[in-house]
This record gives sequence, structure tokens and C-alpha cells, in this order.
Amino acid sequence: MRTLDFITLMLCCLFWGGNFVVSAWVLGSSPVPPFMLAFVRSVIVLCFMFPFLFRKLPQGWPIMMVVCACVGPIHLGFLYTGLQTAPASGGSIVSQMLIPFATLLSIVFLKERIGKVRGLAIIGALIGVIVMIYETDDVAFDIGLVWIICAYLSLAVGSVLMKFVGDVDWRQYVFWMAVMIFIFAGPISLVFESGHAEIWQSSKWPLLMAAGYAAVFITLFAHGQYFNIVRRYEVSQVVPLTLMTTVFACILGVVILKETIYLRYYLGAALILPCVYIIARRQSLPVVMED
Repeated sequence: MRTLDFITLMLCCLFWGGNFVVSAWVLGSSPVPPFMLAFVRSVIVLCFMFPFLFRKLPQGWPIMMVVCACVGPIHLGFLYTGLQTAPASGGSIVSQMLIPFATLLSIVFLKERIGKVRGLAIIGALIGVIVMIYETDDVAFDIGLVWIICAYLSLAVGSVLMKFVGDVDWRQYVFWMAVMIFIFAGPISLVFESGHAEIWQSSKWPLLMAAGYAAVFITLFAHGQYFNIVRRYEVSQVVPLTLMTTVFACILGVVILKETIYLRYYLGAALILPCVYIIARRQSLPVVMED
């Protein structure tokens, strides 16, 4: 991989890791609710991507709408709900379950086969998740991390279904994903979340900072650059490098948010990250984009 492409990919990972921290900060320290944040983010994206409304839809557009729903409002709804209570560092670690989930779904939808090594790696990653989310003191599960796991299961479903859509310009894909978030997150926020006027008055700048960061640095920069890099290199070469997202998120979470990384996080990461690396190196994975 060229040095410039490697640096660009590391920037993508840094921005993805930063998104966990920024989102956890605004959702955990202010009254901003998850679907309101998702809605504002979609509005900002649509302001940039509006010209793609007039592009011709691909032949597999009905499936693409399902994909956009999975990676848009469903994914962000679970993710932002989880980050209200879960730490950014822990969320970034369990987010790596995207790759094992996508592998398992590829068996169902794409009729792919897995060998013993990948099978053991998937089991190891699942054990790592259980270690991370299980709170021994309370004999309960960390519900914030559970929601984040659901978010990346939804993203895995969308990523695998993307195989059935065909060749789609990433900008058109991003546009329609923002449309789906706009359509669903707005009404859900109005019905199930309250105090929008008061929240806007008291927390307008944190809300705009988090939504703007996600829209510009994640949706417009990281998604586009990652898509271009994946087109130039083998996916199995690129995807393992995205594990740096977790490293950056953990560092930023500790430095900026003063988070505590519990022993169960270390133990879970020691199982999840090596297993994800093994799976990614041994499989032609679907192209997936982070949140």
C-alpha cells in the first residue's frame, strides 16, 4: 500500500474513533437524545449531497433502500442509544464484531463456507463480547454495549445485502442513507423524544458539533476515502487495518473523556481484536463503512 493511502486510511480510522468519543460526549453529558442527533446529522449531509437526488437509481434500488435503512436509521438509532451510557472505548471494541457478524451472514445470504480457523475465530470473538458486556458485580449485562452490538449487527446485515445491489456510486449510497435517516429519525424523535425546543436552546452547539463532525468527517471524508482505497486494494488487506479505529477511540476516550477501561474490556479486546484480524485476513469481506 502506498504511503499516502496508508496515511489516508489512518486518518479515516482516527476520525471514526473520534466519532465514538464525540457522540458519547454529547449524548452522555447533555440532554440531546439519539434520534434527534441522527436527524440533525442527516440534514447536514443532505445539504451537501442534494445534487444526487437527480441521479438515476441503480437497477437494484429496492434492495438498496433496505440496505440504507439498515446502515442508516436502524444502525444509528441503536448506536446513539448505546452511547448514552456506554463508554466510547468499550463501544469501539465491540463495534469490531461487525466483521464476524458479516461473516456469519455471508454464510446465510451468500452461501459462503468457513473453515475451522475462521469458525474458531468467530467463537473466540463472541466469547470476547460476552466477557465485555457481562457485569459481574451486578450480575447483569451492560445494556449500552448490548445496543451497540445490535447497531453493528444491523450494519452487517446492510453490508452483506449490498452485494445484491451492484455497482453504486458511494455518494449516491450516502445520499439515500441520509434520506432514510431523515424520513425515519425525524418522526421517531417527535413521537418518542420530547423537549426539542428546550434542548435546542440549551444544547444547540454540542448538538451541531457532534452532528457536523459526523456529517463532514465521517460521511463525506472517511466514507469516500475508504471506498476509494478499497477499490484500489484487496479488501482483506484494508479491513484489518481498520482495527486502528478501536486504538484511537480508546486513547481519545481516556484522554478526553477520562474514561476508565475496565479489566473486562482488556480481556474482551484480547479475544475480539485478534479473532477479527484472523477472519478479515482469511476472507473476501463485503465492503463495509463505519458509522
